[in-house]
Amino acid sequence: MRERLPENWFASVRPALQLFVGALAGCIAWALWHRSTGHSPPIGLAIGVSVGGLLLTSTRFWPLLAVAVLLTYWLFQSPFPLIEQLFRAIGLALGALVTAMLIKRRGINPNELLDPRSILWIFLAAVAGSLVAAAIVALGATVVGQPATFIDRFAQQGLGMILVAPLVLVWATPPRERWSPLRWVGFVAVMLFCGAIAAHAFLTTTGSPMSWAIFPPLVLAALGWHLRGATTSVAISALIVLWSTEIETGPFSTAASDHRQLLAQIFVAVTCATIFLLAAYADERHAEDKLSLAARRLEIARLNLTNMVRDATSAVAILDRNLHFVATSKRFITDFRLPEGVSIEGRSHFEVFPTCAPERRQQYARVLAGETLSGNGDALHHPDGTVDYVRWSFHPWRDEDSQIAGVVITSEFITAEMEARRRLEEAERRYRAVFEQAGVGVARLSLEGVFLEVNDRICEMTGYPRNELLGQNCRKVGTAEQWPSTEEGIQALARGEIPLYSDDRMLRLPDGQLRPVHCTANMVRAGDGAPDYIAVVILDVSRRIAAQRALEESEKLLRLAQEAAGVGVWEINLIRGGSRHSPESARLFGLEWHEGEYRLADVADRLGIDQVIELRKAIVHARRAQGPLDMTLRLTMADGEIRWVTLQGRYDPHNGQPRLLGLIIDITHDIEAEAQLREAHEKLLRLARLNAMGAMASTLAHELNQPLAAITNYLEACRYLTRSRGDPDHDILDALDRARVQALRAGDIIRKIRSFTVTGEVNQAHLDLDRVIRTACTAVRQLKVSREVTIECDCDTGEAELIGDALQIEQVLTNLIRNAVEATSHSPLREVSVTARTEEHEVIVRIADSGPGLSDAILDNLFEPFRTTKESGTGLGLPICRTIVEAHGGRLWAENRPEGGAMFSFALPSVEASVTA
Repeated sequence: MRERLPENWFASVRPALQLFVGALAGCIAWALWHRSTGHSPPIGLAIGVSVGGLLLTSTRFWPLLAVAVLLTYWLFQSPFPLIEQLFRAIGLALGALVTAMLIKRRGINPNELLDPRSILWIFLAAVAGSLVAAAIVALGATVVGQPATFIDRFAQQGLGMILVAPLVLVWATPPRERWSPLRWVGFVAVMLFCGAIAAHAFLTTTGSPMSWAIFPPLVLAALGWHLRGATTSVAISALIVLWSTEIETGPFSTAASDHRQLLAQIFVAVTCATIFLLAAYADERHAEDKLSLAARRLEIARLNLTNMVRDATSAVAILDRNLHFVATSKRFITDFRLPEGVSIEGRSHFEVFPTCAPERRQQYARVLAGETLSGNGDALHHPDGTVDYVRWSFHPWRDEDSQIAGVVITSEFITAEMEARRRLEEAERRYRAVFEQAGVGVARLSLEGVFLEVNDRICEMTGYPRNELLGQNCRKVGTAEQWPSTEEGIQALARGEIPLYSDDRMLRLPDGQLRPVHCTANMVRAGDGAPDYIAVVILDVSRRIAAQRALEESEKLLRLAQEAAGVGVWEINLIRGGSRHSPESARLFGLEWHEGEYRLADVADRLGIDQVIELRKAIVHARRAQGPLDMTLRLTMADGEIRWVTLQGRYDPHNGQPRLLGLIIDITHDIEAEAQLREAHEKLLRLARLNAMGAMASTLAHELNQPLAAITNYLEACRYLTRSRGDPDHDILDALDRARVQALRAGDIIRKIRSFTVTGEVNQAHLDLDRVIRTACTAVRQLKVSREVTIECDCDTGEAELIGDALQIEQVLTNLIRNAVEATSHSPLREVSVTARTEEHEVIVRIADSGPGLSDAILDNLFEPFRTTKESGTGLGLPICRTIVEAHGGRLWAENRPEGGAMFSFALPSVEASVTA
């Protein structure tokens, strides 16, 4: 493949192109003159332009001059033979080359071309170049058999060099000073004046010696506008003078035709030299005046500079070539902790700073050689041991001769900046740690949406490594369907139309799977307010979306459940007093549903006057307290059906239009179930009373067995004593026998009663202990004594299987829970907890309360009959409970909790434990 051209190729070829175009323009002007007059012009425009171009560019481009001549001949179909064309082209190129080389060899710069000290050499170089050009052209004419016109060619080429070349150089080099618009106007006016005088003297008169008239305006142009004015005015006048010889007017028309053009050329050359010298001297004098003025200004500037350095607010010092202080600012003295009030000007730098590093001498030597040195953050150790950090720079300063006169020291203490930079670097490290370790994806995008930076979380969410994301458009990880809206959002951010972009998007992973994310992007601007980059935060919302879908599904099921359960929605306007109902809510109230509002009077006949009053009070209270509404109503339908409903609502401000929103729930079945529960509870109470009587009978049988046995023994002793007498009384023996029979009969009866109460049969059935516990808790909650008491039920019996009488176990639980509730009657915190757990082949149920607990005296005989801590207690409840638990093969005990309160526990064996036993 071809190598690409360097980007500055045009700058490298521009000088050659300019030289070629200038030479071609001069050649075309020569050709036009020749075509309009029939012979060559008296001035070599092309060679003058060529000399100026070679001086401004490089002499190695001289072949381009010959090419420009040949191209001009080809464009205008010159009648000269090809040989003569080649000689003319080579003559022009070599003549211009010789003149330019002689001028450059002398070391004359293009802007010094008209310097009085160089003008003679310039004329000699022009003569030499003209001779070479004229000789080559004359040789070409001789070769083709044409008459050789050496003198004419010499004068033509020489005049072109001394007139056109300075004009090109003067206007091609920048001026010493910039002209104002007024000066430009004056320049144009003077040039027009010069042209008008020359035209009047040479184009409108014949034979009148008016040629001197052109000198005053030329002198005016040279004195007023120096070299530019001189070269331009002379060029204008020369063209008019030379054109007058063509049309045979002016002072030279009286001369012979063979000498007319030569005389005009000589006149122009003499005029040109005179005016150029005058302009050069005027320019030099003007430059000297400016230099003198500049010197005075420089001295004043140096004085002002010294004063400015002394009064500078920054640390500045000026040293001379011997490294002695010339001037120092007060800040310099303060920063470097030098003695105040003691001048250091005139003292050596190394005398003031004896501990200066040795390499400073080498640095000062380099600065005095022309270099500029600087340092940033060098440590400066003070004599007291403290350290400051300095930003410094050493610059050479020059005198009026542009010679290096010393060193300018500028310094700035950047200790605070270094500390701030350290903190900034520490903050950058912290930012980097947060950026990389953030739990969400963080990225920087260009204004075109290209990834500039990503953290590890982004790579995890997208499935791409970091090197495959950086430099790629974010479209790489998006979906085709969502990309148009994403691109529109990025462009809106870049244009500043929106301050923030936030939306749910889908990421396409490398394996084609989609991952839902939430993207938040905002524009980050640079210090000047221009958009810099886009910061993006990406949050994986897969779990949220899954939960959302589950919630939607749950809501659907909830709506179905509400419809199946007969739950209605209502709204009460607290301003107007009307209400709105859903179809189900209207049905529950026994109303015909419609979209409009309902009044309380529509359901007054179903509520009754008392409930209407209570409902109004509840609504007013909810409005004032801005709290909930919760009440139960008994509705009497038109057909006599009784329906129980509960109203559950909350206060809603609703933009200044307060209202109550809530649900109406049919609880008729719950009320009926509650009635059934109370009936079951009454049955349990009756059973408890029966059990209590059994326990009392068992206790009496146990207690009366011993007295009856003693009576029997005493009767036997009496019979024995009576018989041991000689003449026993048979009536007494008969009475004693009858008493003995009745005592034995009473013992038999007591033994049967005890056997019945102790070894009574237990209804053996599968026991759902969790359900029994919940039923007992519910039963106790319905009691008046349980108001303001929190009863918590926590059952986790696992897969344990129990056999027993559910009704009797429920009686035990109800009694124990009720006792726990009553124990908290005087406690500030009224809580009762019921827990059931499986432990080592048995299920343990614990009923704990937040009451005062049990004393040690009570714990010793707590389960004995007629032992009670309640004022109205019988002392038979706990013995009955213990009897029932033990009848089921379990055990019952009580203890105090470490945190306060009592805890009653009973254990029931599981089926496996019963079988093993």
